[in-house]
Amino acid sequence: MKKIYLTLSLVIMMFIPSITFGNVIDKLNEAGKFNKLNETLAKSGLNENLKSAGPFTVFAPLDDAFAAISAKTYYGLLREENKAKLTNILGRHVFSEKITSSEIDTEVKIKAINGEEITIKKVNGIVYINEAEVVTADVEVSNGVIHYINRVLQPLK
Repeated sequence: MKKIYLTLSLVIMMFIPSITFGNVIDKLNEAGKFNKLNETLAKSGLNENLKSAGPFTVFAPLDDAFAAISAKTYYGLLREENKAKLTNILGRHVFSEKITSSEIDTEVKIKAINGEEITIKKVNGIVYINEAEVVTADVEVSNGVIHYINRVLQPLK
């Protein structure tokens, strides 16, 4: 009987991750909390990159996080002539490695895919990336991890 359970467990472990864990884009679409982010990722073309093997860490601003950006600015960024600027802003949220909240002790500086050095720190058990708070951490996907944040990351001056 133990052999049957062991075999069944191994089969489940082999097949379930591919069924339950989609890639970054699949998870953002599935969550229903990232309509603005999904729109900007599609417009910039980064959505195609985030479907690849990775690994990636994405600090994903919730739809509410976009409220701090004026509608004029937001829709201006979606214009074709602003694609490079939009890609740069979104690149601040993506890292080409898997970073979980348990790996952050105090403060680390890591380069985002846009080349900027970003500060990630943990204060009283809460993870922050630059000025944004991670409100949901360590959402596993097949090609990395997603952390939900409460702000769109702006350049630090």
